[in-house]
Amino acid sequence: MKEYRVASQICHTYDRAELSRALSQALLSLSPKGLADHVKPGDRVALKVNMLMGKAPEKTITTHPELVAAVAEMVMELGAHPFIIDSPGGPYTASALRLAYERCGFASVARELGIELNLDTSTTTVSAAQGLRIRNTEMLKPAVEADVLINLPKLKTHGLTTMTCAVKNMFGMIPGMQKIEFHMRSPEVDGFCAMLVDVANLASPELTIVDAVIAMEGEGPSGGNPRQVGLVIAGEDMHAVDTFAAEIMGLDVSDVPTLRLAREAGMGPDSPDQLLVLGARLEPQSFLLPTARVRTHLLNQFLPASWAEAAARKLRPIPQFSADICTRCGICVRSCPPVALSLTQKETTPTLDEGACIRCFCCQELCPEHAISVKRSLLGRLLFR
Repeated sequence: MKEYRVASQICHTYDRAELSRALSQALLSLSPKGLADHVKPGDRVALKVNMLMGKAPEKTITTHPELVAAVAEMVMELGAHPFIIDSPGGPYTASALRLAYERCGFASVARELGIELNLDTSTTTVSAAQGLRIRNTEMLKPAVEADVLINLPKLKTHGLTTMTCAVKNMFGMIPGMQKIEFHMRSPEVDGFCAMLVDVANLASPELTIVDAVIAMEGEGPSGGNPRQVGLVIAGEDMHAVDTFAAEIMGLDVSDVPTLRLAREAGMGPDSPDQLLVLGARLEPQSFLLPTARVRTHLLNQFLPASWAEAAARKLRPIPQFSADICTRCGICVRSCPPVALSLTQKETTPTLDEGACIRCFCCQELCPEHAISVKRSLLGRLLFR
């Protein structure tokens, strides 16, 4: 029976010394030489952060810059060259990246340590022999061509995928507005999540280190509340890391579409016996889940797949906009994959075409003011919570 190893170390704060201690212990428990088993002198090492949008670290929306700094210092001690990279929501331009890096605290880390912030917006095609939905896609060229790719996700809830951690963070390898194409290509939840699994496998990071010191619960991935967990998690297999992360949040594999689909395809641990947790293993914490949490798989137990997805589209919650909070910035309108939103000069909030809406909740995810909530029907509450 194959064994999947995941390291977990207690870390209560973002004090860099405490982070460095926890990281070192976690990585040494995974392999004899720790990070040196992955990183060699002279390597260019891409640190793929979660930079969903330009928000301050205390908002818990992005990977904390102190964790990134601690990892970067370990990489530099090995004689390698780290650089920070991600493609946040919206246009993938150098100016947009500079602003996001600055707001998230990554620019400060780069200045302190003298390391690079990626501003190269070139892409390259990555292919594989097989996939659940896709076998090739455009990805961030600097990350693909790096000698080592380290995945640095933030543990959060997510309205569409229930949880965002190792696999979902690799969606940031898709450049800018091309992410919209993925939502349009597969508007159904399972189809989209199957593509997320493919993207993660195509990216294939050598190592994942999760910021679970302070996670996010509730209306994640951007509008939720901080949740103290106090862990740094590391592993080589993304699906194993996500399995452990789901356990921490009080979720079953069946609750997380990316995990369920990966397991059905033979990826990651197939049973709890295959997951070996090295270090701290906390009791499940019963995270507050997003209102829009999708539970389409329940319908699949009673209806043919095509009928189940059609019913889910009708019952799935819809976004609603708060006139008291909305600043009419238009980010939601520009980021809507099916172009279901419009905003005229006379309107105080965007207008939603419910028939065109695919319930991807990109609008809610990317709204900088958190002016978008989720409205659901009584029947929908049985399927979405």
